[in-house]
Amino acid sequence: MKNNITIYDIAREAKVSPATVSRVLTGSARVSVEKSRIIREIIEKYDFQPNAIARSLVKKESRTIGVILPDIVNPFFATVFLEAEKYAVSLGYSMLLCNSINDMFESNIALESIYLKTLTEKQVDGIIFLGGRINMVRTDKKLAEEMNTVLAKVPIVMINGRMGGVDCYKVRSDEREGIFSIVEYLTSLGHRSIGFIGGRLNVTSTAIKLNALKDALRHFKLEFNEKWIVISGDFNIENGAKAMKTLLSEKERPTAVIAVNDTVAIGAMKYAASVGVDIPGDISITGFDDSYLCDIVTPRLTSVSHNIPELARKAVDMLCYTFANRSVPKERIVRTSLTIRESCACPRNI
Repeated sequence: MKNNITIYDIAREAKVSPATVSRVLTGSARVSVEKSRIIREIIEKYDFQPNAIARSLVKKESRTIGVILPDIVNPFFATVFLEAEKYAVSLGYSMLLCNSINDMFESNIALESIYLKTLTEKQVDGIIFLGGRINMVRTDKKLAEEMNTVLAKVPIVMINGRMGGVDCYKVRSDEREGIFSIVEYLTSLGHRSIGFIGGRLNVTSTAIKLNALKDALRHFKLEFNEKWIVISGDFNIENGAKAMKTLLSEKERPTAVIAVNDTVAIGAMKYAASVGVDIPGDISITGFDDSYLCDIVTPRLTSVSHNIPELARKAVDMLCYTFANRSVPKERIVRTSLTIRESCACPRNI
């Protein structure tokens, strides 16, 4: 059996043109029943698998979606990617993961630029973008221009992000709704003093949650105390511990704390336990993301779910609709929900 068989070998043996073989492979034009039968028998005989790049040149599609995210270790980003990949594969698409390594914001942005160029050169059918530049509170004009250059060639869907001046598709979870659900739950337990820890002020996921907290506290006629807001500069376990240390040093402490995400909440719980502060007896803590981590800590962490499977499916669907030239709204919103576990309880003075 001949190795590395090509479309030209198939054509030669079938006594037809390479274009005819291509038409049989793609089903894009009519070929006589007899010729089609002969060509397919030869294809089957050699177990011929057409090269993916060759198919993409014929059909003008690569059946590939690129994903750019800042931190594959972060449970939120990892789970979004896995759910998107699972769904995309079921639709016949492959995924290319580009992890922009969120160790320093500057290097994160530089890697994003490299990946945008690489994915465009690889002729992916679309790009799903998370974190980094699309989570900056103030849009960088040059970065927006770069996105628009790519957008002119490839459709882009942003998940939980936005950029001023970039008119692409967006799907986001309703983080404001999530914060309101936490505050409503904590007030139902009797909490009247609520703090917030973690994140960065120049990142939208922090800003959205903090603004929602102010509005929710106002709605429930509770005090917003600046001393109970500790923006620790990042979203990891170490910064959660650092934020909780700062909060516990206050003479007056809140009875409940909302963390910007689950990893910050776990860091806060870890530090609290190390200094003899009982969770939830002395202080209640909630996370945000409802990641798998919530069920493996003690006590299990109450957290807000982004409904990640739906978030991921909507992002992939938006791209697929554009591939098929179907109309689709520019923005989709996914509702959040609160998952109650054991990290919250009534304050001791109730």
